[in-house]
Amino acid sequence: MVRAGRGALRAAAGAIGGKARERMSNTTLLLIAIGAIMLAALPLAAIMKDFLPGFMERSAGLDQLENRIYVLHSEAHDLQDRVNALVARRNQVSSEKHRVDSDIRKMEKTITDLADQPPLFVHEVGEPSAGTTPFLVNIQQEKASAQARLSGDRAAVNPIWRYTNVAEVWAGSYEEAKQLVETAFPFKLGFQKSFQKQAVAAEKAQADAKAKAAAAGAPPPARKKAAAG
Repeated sequence: MVRAGRGALRAAAGAIGGKARERMSNTTLLLIAIGAIMLAALPLAAIMKDFLPGFMERSAGLDQLENRIYVLHSEAHDLQDRVNALVARRNQVSSEKHRVDSDIRKMEKTITDLADQPPLFVHEVGEPSAGTTPFLVNIQQEKASAQARLSGDRAAVNPIWRYTNVAEVWAGSYEEAKQLVETAFPFKLGFQKSFQKQAVAAEKAQADAKAKAAAAGAPPPARKKAAAG
């Protein structure tokens, strides 16, 4: 019995010793692994110590570069807007120039056409006032009329009578206009006169209106200026 008990104790002590040795072996391996990691980490730490400042500096430089790119992008948009505004202004100026050139060409054509036309001379007879009407009279002067030749009256012909001449006569009636134009342009000096139809028609219409008003017992209508010619 005593021997069996000792054997059991020995077996138990051996088992405990094996477990202790196993635990010590695991601990030793862990310590060895930690030591190896620390040994490997020392050069890595030295490398990171040299690398990190440069990396951080480059990172800050990238941030600045990104901000600069953003600013340049905004400035590019502003420049593009300015360019678009200048292009629109150029197109507007070009359109205005084209319009002005067209107007100039029309004016030049009008001036050329007027230069090719013979001149028109307008003579004013009488004074425009309330109650007067303008009469347009075509005037021509012959070198000498038959009556002028008989009476021996001759007058030098002014060069303007080679062209069209019109007299604008302001008078209160057609008969008064005939007297005024005869006084200004006498027949004995070779003047030929003919009232334009518009003036005669206007005077006739006014005369008819007066006659109708008188027949009806109403006051005559106010005289209006006729746009003759």
